[in-house]
Parts: sequence; structure tokens; C-alpha cells
Amino acid sequence: MENSNNSKNGNVNKTEFKRFAAKRIIVGILVCVVALWVVGVIIGFFEKPSGIQVAQKQDREATHVSSQEKIKTDVRHEPLKKEGSATAESRPHHDADTAGGIMTSDFIALDKNLTAKEAIEQLRKEHSDIKESDQLFVVDGHEKLLGTVPLQKLMFAAADTHLEDFMITNIRSVNTGLEKEKVEKLLAQYHIQAVPVIDNTNRLVGIVKKDDVIHLAQKETETTVTHAPPTAHEATEEKPEHPRPSRHEEPAASVHEEPAHGVAAVAPVKPRPTGVAFVEAAIKPMDYELNERFWGWRPNDILNFTDNVNNFQLGVLEVTRRTVVVLAERISRTGTMEAFDKNVENAMNWFMIKSDKYWLPSPESKYNAGIKELRSYLKRLEQGRAAFYTRTDNLIPLLAAYEDLLGSCEENLVKSTEKGGDPVGFFQADNYLFYAKGVASAMYTILEAVMEDFKVTVDTRRGLEVLHHAIESCHHVMEIDPWFITDSSPSGILANHRANMAAPISHARFHLAVLIKTLST
Repeated sequence: MENSNNSKNGNVNKTEFKRFAAKRIIVGILVCVVALWVVGVIIGFFEKPSGIQVAQKQDREATHVSSQEKIKTDVRHEPLKKEGSATAESRPHHDADTAGGIMTSDFIALDKNLTAKEAIEQLRKEHSDIKESDQLFVVDGHEKLLGTVPLQKLMFAAADTHLEDFMITNIRSVNTGLEKEKVEKLLAQYHIQAVPVIDNTNRLVGIVKKDDVIHLAQKETETTVTHAPPTAHEATEEKPEHPRPSRHEEPAASVHEEPAHGVAAVAPVKPRPTGVAFVEAAIKPMDYELNERFWGWRPNDILNFTDNVNNFQLGVLEVTRRTVVVLAERISRTGTMEAFDKNVENAMNWFMIKSDKYWLPSPESKYNAGIKELRSYLKRLEQGRAAFYTRTDNLIPLLAAYEDLLGSCEENLVKSTEKGGDPVGFFQADNYLFYAKGVASAMYTILEAVMEDFKVTVDTRRGLEVLHHAIESCHHVMEIDPWFITDSSPSGILANHRANMAAPISHARFHLAVLIKTLST
């Protein structure tokens, strides 16, 4: 009896010990996971390649923006109140025949320090009736005009990108004192729907809309017809009640008025030559991976502590290679009979160095040399000493190269077995996903530049909408950013992140194929 009791107690003790050990093992595993995560965050082990921050300026101010300056930005200015109101009285008086006299204060101004996400939220909250044609102006803390941001570009921008990083600075503005006739001429000459009006301190005070100018012109015409000039007999008997003063009879105050500044550019920058945006976009992805990303170029590291970023960088490199090849062979020369541009040819060769080579030569040094060559070509392009041809037969090979690359990515994202018959492993699935993401991120940047430099070429074939869809699909790929990659069954409880990414990759490839056919017809 005593032996049986002892055996029972022994079994109970063993059970309790197993429970105790199981609890300690689980707690130990959780502690290890948390510790690894903390260490990984510190050293970049789990660094998430959330797209290429190509829009960040090197010379961004180090000072933090005060909270008040940040809030101040984004209000659509109320229309001018009627005469006699406090607002109207406080405004400076502008002659009716000047830009200041015909402008409206109904415009949207956004602070340069707002991110794309903050700007969109503000627009949804304050201006739900905004139209695609409405202009969004970017100002600083003193309301000085800096540039403009198209609504569509704002919608496609990365959420944490500041407006000052992707705004268009090369815009035209007029001074408040510019004659109305010159404003009309400017609107007609450049086919723009509205022009911003600035004062002598470059502060944005209003806009002049083309429709308003046309309406005023029609109104003046009707007034002229209604008040026809009197006959000679009537003129001798009766004088006009309010004679129109001649130029020499204007008030003395007008004579001493400060002369109008005329049409002024917001920035002293001249219109960018065709091709500048494209070459800059070709440089930025690799420049970021080499010189701005924490830990720099990683595929050739002796000790590989990361693999996600490594494969992301390989995807960026592949897009850069194909872009520079087409730039060297097609876009920078008129045809097969013309010599290669030396800078672009050198860049093409340097980017072909193996990415995992450690030394003699190192990829980092040669890739940076390639970027340097592209910058030399860019400088000559800005000076008018280099060529950039935006013909259809030059654009199609670039799009075809991108289509092929996206097709390869799509296959790697949807396949369940390798060519040898082995199933796609967990780590390999992870590599395929981040490689495709690197491809889409770099392609997104360059296709946006294609939209700018090849706009006329694409628009003549009505292909801008298709190109927009391709860019949007690349952006959807960039938004897929899980903390932990799972490659579950499509019918399983867990996500299949490869399959999730395959859909927008396929859409981007499809739209590029449609665009190629459109340009070919």
C-alpha cells in the first residue's frame, strides 16, 4: 500500500515537473524572440525596405518644424468678402486692370513640411469637393510660394514623403501689379488654367483663373456694346457723366507706384531639359542603396546578418542595369550609326560588375563610379551638350525590358516548386518576395520620370492612363510590407505573401504590355 502511494506521488511530481519545464521553455522562447527583435531593430537585422526613399533631399534642414508652423498650412483660403467687411478693408488695394484686381483668394495652399499622408488627410477633412484639376500650391511658414503638387502625384506618393521632396518648383507666377492684358497673354501662351499671384515678397496671395479672365472679357465686351459711343451731334451737346480718364490723366499716386515685376518664376531654375528627370530617377534608387541605407551595400558582405535587404538591393540593381542599357543603346543616341555616349557607356559597364564580388573590384566602388558617370551625362544634358531622344522606338525597348523582368518576378512569386522538382523553401520564398519588391520600387521611381519626360510621346497614342495604372500597381507592391513572411496555402489561415504580391506585379506587367502595343500601333 505504501509503495502504491509512493508511486502515485512520484507520478504527480513528474507531471508537475513537466508542466513547470514546459512553462519555462515557452517563457524562455518568448524572451529569446523579444531579445532577438530588440537587437535586430538596433543593428538593422529586421530593417524593412519600405521602398526607396528617393525623394529625400540631402540638404533637408536639421531643425525641427514647430508644431504651430505645421498646423498652419493647408487651408483653402476663403473667397474675398464683399466690400465693407473687415477682411476686405485689411487687404491692400489693387487696380482693377491688374492681376491683383482680378485674382481670387479661393485656392489651396499646403505647407512644405507636410507628408503626403498628412496632406491627403487634410484635403479629405477640409476639401472633400476637390477636383483633379485643382492646383495644390506648396508654401513655407511665411506663405511664400515654393511650388505646386499635382493631385494625382500626391495620391501616388509614399506616405512619409514630404511635399517639398516631390513638388514641382518650375512653375510660373505673376506679380499683383502685372497688367491684366499680360496675364491673359500668359494664360493663352502656356495653355494653363490658372496662374498663382504673388506680392513683392513672393507671398502667395491669390490665383487668376482662365475662366474668370474669359468671363471678365465677355462682360467688358457686353458693356462696350451697350454703351455705344454717342453721335457727333450728341457729343457737342452732352458730355459723358463719368468720362474715362486717359493714361495721362491717371492719379498721381499711380504714377509713383512701384513698377510691376511682371511674370516671375518661383525659383530661378530654368525649365528642365528633357531627360533630366529620367536620368535623376535612374540614379536615385542605387544611390540610396549604396550611400544612404544603413549598412550600405550588403549582398557581398562576408558575414550576412540580413537577407531581406540584400535581395531588395539585387532587385533595384537589376532595374538600374536594364535602364542604363536602354539609355546607352537607344535613348542617348539617334540610331545604330551613332557612337555611344561615353559617360553612359561607362556607367553601363560599371553596373555589370557582379553584386556579390568582395574585392578587385568591389561592387560598391564600381556602382558609385557608374553613378558618377550618369551624373556627368546629366550635367551635359542640362547644359545642352548631350542628347536624349524621346521617340517611341526608344521607349518601347525600355518597357519591354521591364515587362520581361516583371514576368520573371511573377513566376517566382506564384510557383510552388523549383525547376528540379523541390518545393520552394521558406527562406527562398522570402528572397523571391523582397527581390520583386526591390524591382517594383525602382521601377516605380523610373516610370514616374517616364511620365514626365516621355509625356508627349505617350499622350499622342493616348497611353497616359495605362502608364498611370502601371505606376499605381508598382506602388501597391511597395505597400506590401509584412513583419513576418508566411508562405501558407492559398486556402490556409495564414497569409501567402508571395501570392499577395504576385497580383500587383501581374497587373503592372499587363499594363506595360498594353502600353507597348499602344505605342506600336
